[in-house]
Amino acid sequence: MEKSEFILVHMIMASSTILPAFLMHFIDIDEPNKLVGYRTKWSMKSEETWKFAQKYSSKLMWWAAAISITVQVFSVFIFERETSIIVAVAVFTVAMMAAIVITERQLRLRFNKDGTPKSTEHEDLI
Repeated sequence: MEKSEFILVHMIMASSTILPAFLMHFIDIDEPNKLVGYRTKWSMKSEETWKFAQKYSSKLMWWAAAISITVQVFSVFIFERETSIIVAVAVFTVAMMAAIVITERQLRLRFNKDGTPKSTEHEDLI
C-alpha cells in the first residue's frame, strides 16, 4: 500500500468515526423516524425512548470516536501500515458495538416494554 493510500484510508476512517457521533449529537429529531438517528426496536417504542436513546448513544459514540482515533494515531507509529488499519477498524467496531449494547441495556433499565419510563431514579446520563 502506498503512503498516500494509507493516509487516505486513515483520514476516511477518522471522519467515519466522528460522523455518527456528530449527527447524533447535533441533529435534533423530535420523533422516531426511519432515516436518521439511533434506530432499534427499543429506541423507537415511544418519543421518550427515542429522545433518550439519541442523547445517550451520542455521548457514547463521542467516546467511541475519541478512543478509536487515539488508537488509530498510535497504531500508525507502532504497527506496519496494513496492521494499523486492521487494528483501527477492530477498535472502532468494538467501540461502536459497546455503545449499542450499553444504550440498549440502559433503555431496558429505564423504560417499560411499552416505552413508558419505569421511574425517575435514572435521570442522570453517563
